[in-house]
Amino acid sequence: MKRILLAGTHSGVGKTTITAGIIAALRRRGFTVVPFKVGPDYIDPGFHAAAAGMPAGNLDSWMVPADQVLETLQRRVPPAAIAVIEGVMGLYDGRKGEGETGSTAHVAKITGSPVVLVASGAKMARSAAALVGGYVDFDRDLRFAGVILNYVSGESHYRLLAEAIQSHLAVPVLGWLPKDTGVSVPERHLGLLPAAEVENVRLLLERLADLAEEQLNLAALLEAAEAAGALPVPAKTVFPPAAGIPVCRIAVAKDEAFHFYYPENLEILASFGAELVYFSPLKDHSLPADTNGVLLGGGFPEMFAQQLAGNQAMRSGICRAVAGGMPVYAECGGYMYLAQELATFAGGPFPMCGVFPGRAVMRSGRRALGYVETTGTENNYLLPADEICRGHEFHWSDMEGQGGTPVYRLTSGSGLAGERQRNCIGSYIHQHFLSNPNVARRFVAACARFAKEREGMGGVE
Repeated sequence: MKRILLAGTHSGVGKTTITAGIIAALRRRGFTVVPFKVGPDYIDPGFHAAAAGMPAGNLDSWMVPADQVLETLQRRVPPAAIAVIEGVMGLYDGRKGEGETGSTAHVAKITGSPVVLVASGAKMARSAAALVGGYVDFDRDLRFAGVILNYVSGESHYRLLAEAIQSHLAVPVLGWLPKDTGVSVPERHLGLLPAAEVENVRLLLERLADLAEEQLNLAALLEAAEAAGALPVPAKTVFPPAAGIPVCRIAVAKDEAFHFYYPENLEILASFGAELVYFSPLKDHSLPADTNGVLLGGGFPEMFAQQLAGNQAMRSGICRAVAGGMPVYAECGGYMYLAQELATFAGGPFPMCGVFPGRAVMRSGRRALGYVETTGTENNYLLPADEICRGHEFHWSDMEGQGGTPVYRLTSGSGLAGERQRNCIGSYIHQHFLSNPNVARRFVAACARFAKEREGMGGVE
């Protein structure tokens, strides 16, 4: 399998824009490019998906077993395509300081992917060789295909940097980008503005593709990708064979307010027999016809609170679905939407669905960030107490007046999380279903039972 992994020396070094530019340039040349992102992230993959014309897969070696990292690559990349993987944070940054689990380096080892290091050339010359050399020497089990230098002052500065690196290291320099590329992506509290909200995102990606063509040695990148070799074979796979006739219909919220989904989560629901149909809590006035379950992912309800509040028909429809026993699963932004009210940076509170009694309140700083491992409480029909599921949290809001019965027990202490009303489960945790596919299987089964109950053939847990 042709594949290449772009890693940074640290966060903010420009690997997302460089990766998006490479994807767009290769696609322009006629390649089928399958994008991936290492680590728990929904925003950066949106740019890669826009550049590639297909969803960006997730590769995370803490949330997901190594076999499923390989299975994800294996399933998503057809034989003639090229996988372009963007790392997370710095190359060696993982869950903890003493181990590699969760790091870009760990994913590179699992997948046998050649690494292209993205480093800043700002305010240095010969020292760049020491910087790059440190990364190369830190773990000799990695294969470095080259280095790309960002934030370079100009051609003469680039020559100084390249000469220093190539005179001391057997690592080729594959090009550079200037300090001012004329391309900028706005940011807000969770990071970059999502691609779906960026004005003229196509023009931005075209400019990045132009820069990649002009400034980078794409031929060398392709050569490294082609030399990556066969992908290691996963010892265990979790995706079942292709499902036959769907056993249930799950409505998935997807619009500007709700779009944080790992593609693998949606795909494994479908593989267990769910037909996925998409709807907009912002624009639609009812759930899709014959819906048997609802999935409300994360996103930015706080940025669209007034519009969500104004769509009373949808809010009432979701409340009726929950009251009728329909299985509903909500994460982070979706959980906030199910609260009684949402108080935003700009004001409020705005009325939300009222499934849960609390009020979601945006704060001036981050309330949670990091990996989470959970077991289920006796109140959780998706995750029993003797199983674990892994995910992450990243939010700037709190739920005041939380009143439902908790559904998760955190393994890193005695904390409880989430709540349940009828067959509706909500929490701030973004679970990765490949960490425990049984969660997805049970949700599909619950939706299928609900479908049969509607026909008078069964019941719901």
